[in-house]
Amino acid sequence: MIAANRNLTLDRYTRIGDLANSVHRALKRTFLAFLILLTLVTGALYLRHNPGATAFAEIAVGTLVILIAWRSRGIGLPVIPLLALQNLIVYGLPIVSGHEVISAYPESFVTKAGFEVLIFSIAMAAAWRLGMELMHPATPVSFALRSVRQEGTERLQRLGLTLIISSSIYLLAESLGWLDPIINALPAGSASLIAPLVAAAASCGFFLVAMFIGSGKVSTLRRALFWGLLVGCSVISATGLLLSSTTALVAAVLIGLFWGSGRMPWLYLTVVILLLGFLNLGKITMRERYWGVTGDTEYTVALTQLPRFYTEWADASFAALVPPEHDDRTSVSRESPAKGQSLLERVNNLQNLLFVIDAVEVGHIAPLHGATYGIIPPLLLPRIFWPDKPRTHEGQIMLNVHFGRQDLDSTFQTYIAWGLLPEAYGNFGSVIGSVILGVVLGLFFAALENFTAPKVLISLEGFISFMVLLGMMGSVEMVASVLVTSIFQSAVVLVVATLPFVERTVLKRPGT
Repeated sequence: MIAANRNLTLDRYTRIGDLANSVHRALKRTFLAFLILLTLVTGALYLRHNPGATAFAEIAVGTLVILIAWRSRGIGLPVIPLLALQNLIVYGLPIVSGHEVISAYPESFVTKAGFEVLIFSIAMAAAWRLGMELMHPATPVSFALRSVRQEGTERLQRLGLTLIISSSIYLLAESLGWLDPIINALPAGSASLIAPLVAAAASCGFFLVAMFIGSGKVSTLRRALFWGLLVGCSVISATGLLLSSTTALVAAVLIGLFWGSGRMPWLYLTVVILLLGFLNLGKITMRERYWGVTGDTEYTVALTQLPRFYTEWADASFAALVPPEHDDRTSVSRESPAKGQSLLERVNNLQNLLFVIDAVEVGHIAPLHGATYGIIPPLLLPRIFWPDKPRTHEGQIMLNVHFGRQDLDSTFQTYIAWGLLPEAYGNFGSVIGSVILGVVLGLFFAALENFTAPKVLISLEGFISFMVLLGMMGSVEMVASVLVTSIFQSAVVLVVATLPFVERTVLKRPGT
């Protein structure tokens, strides 16, 4: 394992593996307190005779298994500890909060759901550990940016600000409609290539500058510019009523602040959760008003209309703070998760896992036997070459239609989320689906970690690694077809856009 350096030097020589030290230090400081917290919460659930107590214990054990495995062997990109904490939130938090979905299913189903999470966690940790034993770190040759290699730290900051300002200008021009003639003149499908490029540039820029802010190496003027552009980009992108793009930006900043300082930026995290949670309350109402019954998302909010738009959104969120009473508690298992308006509903994958367990065990609906994974290869073809390509959410559509959550027509208006583990259960059934998903992810992330650990952070490999990490952070509601195609498209666009500006080189810190 790479030796921990207490004072990380953030410069053009910084490697992806160096940043893993921040995660190692955080785990070392907080692991005992985290273990005590999980033990106390589990005990409290048993004392209250919560039907999900055993399930939470299983989920907690799975989380600890992954964290222990990575802490002892991790050398680079900390994807599997991220997934461990993500599983604890999306499957364990609904149990702790007493979500009504727990009462909508038999206790045996809730326990079975926790067992599936445990099996998935153990399989992923074991496969990752096996991969780390069998594979070896790649050579330290990176496709580093030429100008960064030559000019150093100041150039890194300017590069990050350039990416932020450029993507901000594009987002502003797009919102004003100035780019419509250009986009319309390009071949069909070009927008699907430009959008991920701009999103990748924005995320990489905010991530890079956030690292310097976390390390305290940014001037007051640049700091003010950074936060102002982050607010501006978030405000404009959220007008599409799809908070995923805004979440990607704030997540990029979160990772950057953490890696730059070695500490979790709790104040920033609290503010972001409160704001996104509040906006999420009224999001469905706003979609009904602006998208209409046809699901048409082609509308524009002018800059002068932003105050009125967000005032309307705030009113809708306040109105949603007091949800209507549900007379039939068992209806939760049959209702669409898309109707949930709280932030807890957005991160509640337990209801999706319980739904598919009920559908297979009680409804006797046969699994799809890998059908949603088989459609991924053709989805990787750019739409510019195949204008009639199936929707990216095709795997999600197949699951919802097959298991009776939606009919095909309703999928053109909204998508009902699933998540990777429920999708695996829907394809291969109990235990087998969890094992297959865990093994595939564990081996893949072991290979990725070994390949990227010795690479320079400010390089093509570094940017792609960051996009993978950011993609996994946003994978809570995704199925494999959405996750793989989004990461693949971003990676291809990054490679094409940056190849003219990189060169194959080895950067060694002086004195090492």
